[in-house]
Amino acid sequence: GAEIPIGNRWSVGADYYYPWIWPDKTNKNCFEFLGGSLEGRYWFGKDRTPSDRLKGHSIGLYAAAGYYDFEKDFEGLQGEFVSTGLDYTYAVGLGRKKRINLEFTLALGYIHSWNRTYSVPGPEGALYPDDGIMMFDYFGPTKAAVSLVVPIFGKEGRR
Repeated sequence: GAEIPIGNRWSVGADYYYPWIWPDKTNKNCFEFLGGSLEGRYWFGKDRTPSDRLKGHSIGLYAAAGYYDFEKDFEGLQGEFVSTGLDYTYAVGLGRKKRINLEFTLALGYIHSWNRTYSVPGPEGALYPDDGIMMFDYFGPTKAAVSLVVPIFGKEGRR
């Protein structure tokens, strides 16, 4: 992901997720998730300086969307989702020079998903979808994250 400060109190970020895991070559069990999100954050604090950007407490509004495919013992669930919500982030500088940040994030939001089940008759077999599409709606915790952030700074010239 990337986050860009706008002034000393606002930032805009985007994340892209693509874990894709097959524990064995038969594809008996797999986990695939493709998603992305956009977020705007407001950073609290008085007298913020450019070196304080993206540190401290913030609240953000996010929107996310993606695709998933989870399979266990040749039975699977595929679907798409959209999500939106509010998150709280606390970021603190690490080390003596505090050039790397550690972020802690919790979010509450809404997820809407439409999905379908399927079965696979055996190893490396074709996928056979079951009939119908199921809808899923959820409101509650949607994100918990601990992130290591490496800010990219340009040198500020003397005035």
